[in-house]
Amino acid sequence: MNQIKQPHAVTEAILEIKDLHTRFFLEKGVVRAVDGVNLVLKRKSTLGVVGESGCGKSITAMSVMRLIQSPPGKIVQGEINLYRKDGVIVDLTKLDPRGPRMRAIRGAEIAMVFQEPMTSLNPLFTVGEQIAESVRLHQQLDRRAALERALEMLYKVQISEPKQRLHAYPHQLSGGMRQRVMIALALSCNPSILIADEPTTALDVTVQAQILDLMRQLQDTIDSSIMMITHNLGVISQMADEVAVMYLGRVVEYAPVRELFHHPLHPYTVGLLNSVPVLGRKGQKVLIPIAGMVPTPTSEIQGCAFAPRCPRVMPACHEHNPRLESAAPAHYVACWLYADPPA
Repeated sequence: MNQIKQPHAVTEAILEIKDLHTRFFLEKGVVRAVDGVNLVLKRKSTLGVVGESGCGKSITAMSVMRLIQSPPGKIVQGEINLYRKDGVIVDLTKLDPRGPRMRAIRGAEIAMVFQEPMTSLNPLFTVGEQIAESVRLHQQLDRRAALERALEMLYKVQISEPKQRLHAYPHQLSGGMRQRVMIALALSCNPSILIADEPTTALDVTVQAQILDLMRQLQDTIDSSIMMITHNLGVISQMADEVAVMYLGRVVEYAPVRELFHHPLHPYTVGLLNSVPVLGRKGQKVLIPIAGMVPTPTSEIQGCAFAPRCPRVMPACHEHNPRLESAAPAHYVACWLYADPPA
């Protein structure tokens, strides 16, 4: 079991994921999309979750939202604890994904900005109607008041000509505008937690910077916590307070953002940082790619999943899977370079 000594007291946490396993049962085999993940999201902070495509970032988020389609997907083990302000702890894995309790939490207490807004927004309704529907569902306002709240949110996300955009359909908006609408929709009910899954993918760098700045401003306004999921380490460096690095469904390193960037420990994290272009960096003319490919999700792997690609692999790496353990204050890593392999 992939365990972690939690780096924060539970009282500081708003969301705690404990030994989470999410699998997809397919004809070709079992996909261990999330394979023993442990994470803590602190109140009023941002947790970055980073890794290559297929490492389990988005499935972790979908598991928290209880949006895993069953069948073929299923949470088979673990807890997802939501710590409410009134002291009540709710394990989301125990709730019916389609039941009234989870529906009440989804959108009101935990909201999500999806990777591609064009597939997340309903093309048959105006953006104002879609935001208003969420507000009416969770705040019991009448239609007029809900539309006023929708307009207020469009102003907050600084969309151009908000009164006109309120009555626009998704296809009539640019990619940056649709992403702002998604953020307005997610934050319309002042959720305690915002999960942002690749919120700036496919946007140009100028719009990307605007979206990130907007999310920071809105976080300060409503005191929300953000789980930022991305493969972009530049976004992580700007947004995150702490970072979890995932590889093939597991967290392999967990540290404060400055610590991770200045003192990466896991060879995979080092590889990710070496493969990122940095303006003004001296002494490195060529980017260093990570050798090999991510294993097939249905593969049965003994030992560390990164071992076939690791430049510092040892015999123990092929035999035993390392646990996530403390290697420095508030810095956790799953690697036999920093622990004694089993005899």
